[in-house]
Amino acid sequence: MRPLVTLCRLVAIGSALAGPLSPLNAAETAKGKLEISFLYMPPTEIEPTYHTAIWLEDKRGQMVKTLFVSQELSGTEYKVGDACPDWVKQAHWEKAEKSAVDAVTGPTPNVGSGSFHFDLEKLGVAPGEYEFRFQVHIIDKYNILFRGTITVGHAADEANLEVFYSPAKPAGASDLVRDVQLRYVP
Repeated sequence: MRPLVTLCRLVAIGSALAGPLSPLNAAETAKGKLEISFLYMPPTEIEPTYHTAIWLEDKRGQMVKTLFVSQELSGTEYKVGDACPDWVKQAHWEKAEKSAVDAVTGPTPNVGSGSFHFDLEKLGVAPGEYEFRFQVHIIDKYNILFRGTITVGHAADEANLEVFYSPAKPAGASDLVRDVQLRYVP
């Protein structure tokens, strides 16, 4: 009888530590993909770097997952602080494990139409509502940020993205990044 009492105590302690059973505690991941499409326009009066960072935040504005970061930004440019500063502030890239860095780092997208497809199950993203961020460095301290809310894990969704220039839109920078669209496809 003693082993049964001990087993019951262990189960009770384990349940208390794990919390109530819920999709988030059960490590459920969203099925489906995030599809992002965009258009990088050719340079006009200025020569943009197009360094790019794409990530998800929770409702409190905390980093959930970096989905993509340009190779130059991932390697050294993040240390300067001018390129994609919103991502740099959230990512704590200097502390990231090399395997995590390598998993999301890729070449800077070329001028023209581009797209990314992210398998949420492989990335370990739980179903729910997220704040999507897509930031592109233009030149010097100038960046453009596209942001919006997307719900993943159940029905298809498309985000309405807002555009922000920081600190302002640089002179001579016509819409260098445009037609950014984000969809969740179950």
